[in-house]
Amino acid sequence: MGLLAVPLAAPAGAVTDLALGKAASADSSQSGRGPSAANDGDTATRWCAADGRTGHWWQVDLGSAATLTGTQVRWEFARAYGYHVSVSVDGTAWTRVADRTTGTSAAQVQSDAFTATARYVRVTVTGLAASTWASITDFKVFGTGAPAGPEPDPALRSRCTGASPITCHLDVQPGNYDVTVVLGDPAAAGVTSVQAEARRTVLPAVSTAAGSYARYSFTLNVRQPEGQPTGQGGTGKPGLDLVFSGQAPKLDGIGLAPASGPVLYLAGDSTVCDQPAAPYTGWGQQLPQYFKLGLSVANYGDSGESSGSFLSNAALFPAMKPLIKGGDTVLIQFGHNDKSTTASAFASNLTSLVTQVRSRGGTPVLVTPPVRRLFAADGTLTSTALHVNGVGADLPATMRQVAAAQDAPLIDLTAASKALVEGLGPGASAALYLTELNDNTHFSAYGANEMAGLVLRRMRELSLPPVPYLR
Repeated sequence: MGLLAVPLAAPAGAVTDLALGKAASADSSQSGRGPSAANDGDTATRWCAADGRTGHWWQVDLGSAATLTGTQVRWEFARAYGYHVSVSVDGTAWTRVADRTTGTSAAQVQSDAFTATARYVRVTVTGLAASTWASITDFKVFGTGAPAGPEPDPALRSRCTGASPITCHLDVQPGNYDVTVVLGDPAAAGVTSVQAEARRTVLPAVSTAAGSYARYSFTLNVRQPEGQPTGQGGTGKPGLDLVFSGQAPKLDGIGLAPASGPVLYLAGDSTVCDQPAAPYTGWGQQLPQYFKLGLSVANYGDSGESSGSFLSNAALFPAMKPLIKGGDTVLIQFGHNDKSTTASAFASNLTSLVTQVRSRGGTPVLVTPPVRRLFAADGTLTSTALHVNGVGADLPATMRQVAAAQDAPLIDLTAASKALVEGLGPGASAALYLTELNDNTHFSAYGANEMAGLVLRRMRELSLPPVPYLR
């Protein structure tokens, strides 16, 4: 899945916010109060500059040029702020469209009307009251733009049932689909998150005010079985399933259309797969929420699989391989279940996977397995935790050697997760795993999201093909 926030052309009385959920940046930010907090639709969060000086700026990239009619800023406090608003088509040449550098108003919410065509909008703080820092809880940009994704179809909304959660089943064949959801309600505020198929997170919680609507489009992979390819934990229903949950889920409309863009395939085991039941969560289940419209995540991870069984099981690599095309990427993670695989056999299996992915025009990426939470007395992880198996094969080291020999990109998740888990220590690291079930291998939703973050960080560093689709 990919995620792209685009507000709906407003129903009567609704507010159109082109900035909601778009990529934001700033010249300065406090830890935990980054730029995205100013346009996430939640006034309980905020962007705050790292110091109390004037001159700091915050800006939003609308994704494409749009006709703008004004902005609205909600400051952290009802105090006097001096500021000006500028717009740009290319992010280089700026035009000032609103100037309150000498303003004395102490209103917490301030609106500026103007007409401009631009992609980027920046607010620069030029004056601050005593003991006040540049800090914005919400910034809206009003105007009209071309919405991304398929247009909502009332017939699709009619196939949804329930109020909390709202569940929707759409009868489509296996494949990849662009999906648009419109969140909001004319009379009530909402807090809505979205999962697809077997508990894949495609949209974290989004807040909408009464009378406000937010439009999101993303790309989804649909297959049968919808979760683990071998059907472990259930096969689900043929077609596409969407679940809208949260404190107060609000769904106005759904759009759907076939997609033909690149696919990010995942080959792995139970730490990667779409786990059918909570609290178990594979890190692959958390990836979709981080991608924009245009790229789908096809998770072929399956519980209990080794590098050898994934190659041979007809439901796994033999089913995935014919679907791979030029522009696709395949993340390959094994080791947990290669407990008696020799180093040479492990290397041979990985080499075969790399070679076969390339034969289809795809980009293979080797991912060393995340660590188990098994601590030695000195507070470091044991060799078992680091995937030295029962026959003495150091599986991550072998994978690194294969990556070097095959000139394949490598995401060293073993090293990254080792640093994370050992840095947290035996106590704090428990939250990453299902320790309440005496399970120090599989992840909680929080832990899976942390592992997904480590994978994404390295993907960016390597400039892998999916990176342009990251939010």
